[in-house]
Amino acid sequence: MEKPAEEGPKPRIESLSDLVFGLALAIGAIALVYNPPVATSGMYRDIAIFGFSFIVIISIWIRYTRIMSVLPIETRLTLLLNTLLLFTVTLEPYLYTILRSGYSTTTPPSASLFESASSLFGIDLGAMMLVMGVFTLALADEEKRLVPARLISQLRSEALSWFIATAIFLASAIPLFGKMDLGGAVTTGFTIRQVMWILALLVALASPAARKSIRP
Repeated sequence: MEKPAEEGPKPRIESLSDLVFGLALAIGAIALVYNPPVATSGMYRDIAIFGFSFIVIISIWIRYTRIMSVLPIETRLTLLLNTLLLFTVTLEPYLYTILRSGYSTTTPPSASLFESASSLFGIDLGAMMLVMGVFTLALADEEKRLVPARLISQLRSEALSWFIATAIFLASAIPLFGKMDLGGAVTTGFTIRQVMWILALLVALASPAARKSIRP
């Protein structure tokens, strides 16, 4: 008797989610057009930064869509996590824009603003990974029987990947990592924090279960 009522909000939430993810990607692209670089090196750097942001958002959107096609929205916790995910996705292009402006030769942000945005960027991405991990783990609940039994262990492995990525992203927010250059005494242009971001993303995308359908 309660199932129709539970299924009602789901399409509207999914439509809103698609809109939020789409806007996040669009804002990042618009930022590139609005403030073009003045040198070839700047162009490559902008493409690399945007590419990282794009891969994060599109990967989470694809996984989120796949999960929500099976996971019922029936509890306040699920709705709360959906809200948190959409907030972090909305916040991502704002922080990305500040980070990109940090390499501007015309109007760079202050060092304190850049550091704060860099730390918050890691926390923001960590929160996304955490929500995705919880959603994935919810699918692996044997009692709910949302997916075939053969996928339970694979989904748990995928959830673990999300949680490990969460830990790396959150750890990257430690101020020390934003100040340490990868090359130590030799300046490479890459901080330990940036390397941690790349590592966390690779961990999140590494799970074999992420590339398989969860439908029966």
